[in-house]
Amino acid sequence: MAVFFPYGLSNFPQVVREYVYVDKTSYIELLETMRERFLVYLRPRRFGKSLFISLLEHYYDIKRKNDFQELFGRYYIGKNPTPLAGSYRILLFNFSAIDTRTAESSYSDFLNSIRVAIRDFLIEYDLLTINEAKEILDEQTPEMVLRSFFGFYRKYSEHKIYLLIDEYDHFTNEILARSIQEFKETVSLNGYVRKFYEAIKNATQQGIVDRFFITGVSPVTMDSLTSGFNIVKHLTHHKNFEAMMGFSETEVRELLNLVLTDKSREEQIMQDLRDYYNGYRFYPLSEQNIYNSDMVLYFLDHFKHEQTYPRQMLDPNIAPDYGKLKQMFRVANLQANLQVLEEVLEKGSVESELIYQFHFEKDFGKKEFVNFLFYLGNLTIKESDLTGAVIFKIPNKVMEVLYWQYYAEVLQNWANLPREEDLVFPAVREMALTGSYDKFFALIEKLLQNLSNRDYIRFDEKHVKMAMIAYFSQSNIFWVQSEREVAGGGYVDIELFIRPNNPNTHHQFAIELKYLKKEQETLLAETMQEAKEQILSYYRNDTLLQSKKMLNLLAVVVVKDRVFVERQPLPITNH
Repeated sequence: MAVFFPYGLSNFPQVVREYVYVDKTSYIELLETMRERFLVYLRPRRFGKSLFISLLEHYYDIKRKNDFQELFGRYYIGKNPTPLAGSYRILLFNFSAIDTRTAESSYSDFLNSIRVAIRDFLIEYDLLTINEAKEILDEQTPEMVLRSFFGFYRKYSEHKIYLLIDEYDHFTNEILARSIQEFKETVSLNGYVRKFYEAIKNATQQGIVDRFFITGVSPVTMDSLTSGFNIVKHLTHHKNFEAMMGFSETEVRELLNLVLTDKSREEQIMQDLRDYYNGYRFYPLSEQNIYNSDMVLYFLDHFKHEQTYPRQMLDPNIAPDYGKLKQMFRVANLQANLQVLEEVLEKGSVESELIYQFHFEKDFGKKEFVNFLFYLGNLTIKESDLTGAVIFKIPNKVMEVLYWQYYAEVLQNWANLPREEDLVFPAVREMALTGSYDKFFALIEKLLQNLSNRDYIRFDEKHVKMAMIAYFSQSNIFWVQSEREVAGGGYVDIELFIRPNNPNTHHQFAIELKYLKKEQETLLAETMQEAKEQILSYYRNDTLLQSKKMLNLLAVVVVKDRVFVERQPLPITNH
């Protein structure tokens, strides 16, 4: 039987009728039994938020009662329906497509999206006369459109409304990345976004809106509305709802086995999926990791045809969503944020307090920036302690590569080499295909020589290694590892292996790096010999290195801004 995955789809009826659906309907029961009725749930982009909103829409809509058995009969909620099924009129807003290029376009598009949602509601439920509808839709502000609508609705209908908002902060996060001042004006006491939510709050107090469910990415916008919209319950860090969106390990394994023909490959493929798409944790004491559901579906949709990995493990269609790191780092203090970037890349983690609420009357500092990256999915929780300290890490290989690629751009801009990426790819490709590394290390040397003398005040082996990893990651050819511990002790500085999605055999590398200051140049020969002996000892003691085909052992010594490289022959006894 053919298997179809709902990659990129968010229309619930279409998904359950034509595709494989991972049953999340049991969460409807959990949500409904909660005392709180006004709920906010935050997750990074592409975690299935829109599909879940569509699930709620079709489950609670009074006009879709007749479709209940077809849509839900096979799933948990169809066998265990709740008392409120099919008992609401649904008012749905989606703020994911607003044009935020200017303050004017942001306001205009926000207003129009509200008018369209109200118009569609009136048509769907055949409410009001043409003149009454026109009076509502002709109002000139988002707040007044909503207040006018609720005023008419209260007069003519006793049916309660279930209000759904998808991607509530998509456009405000874009505004924040462009201008903190504009963001504050938008959500401030008299800002049009704040006024919109005040109108919703008023409708809940009048009993018109009985429930609402809001999805988004970050609490920043909601927190800025707090005094005017203080009726919400956040489920974002709630243990019982952590896997409500995204996929668990069990769910991913079950999906893989729907299309995997060679079951002996299962564990290796699962490990690769963990490396690339897993790793997300959303509350400090979490005991499980969550997969990015859209990325998993992208992989499986490709894999099912020829049982091979996609050529790009990051879906090109959603790469722009995760490629907005550059915008995020420009929020508030760029230089301070870049220090966070270096700390994350150097140590693999950064320690901070988990923020549940942002306060924009305070400075937007390191703690706020780290948490902003966490909510966006660029960082995740590694571990925490009882004092409230949390260690954040990069969640997976997809995000790690994007960080390194951005760091390469930062270095190139510092060195005034803005088009260097065009040269990096062919140089790294030549390393993979022929084993020749001269062009690559010439580019590293060029980078070091173009950095200002000021940069060398703190420049050391660590920074050179980070520059090399950034360039290797920018090309996206090798699986890049740093500081892997080997048997017998020690850590390999840099390893370049074949990526799991690359079936071709090509050259692979293990690199030992040493750094000398200009005044230490007389130690070059001695240091080079030390590096050669060290990389060779790693090889002799490590079965992973010994298993790699077409492996090259490189000793690299950098003297300030000059790069010296020697290839160490593999011991004959091992081949």
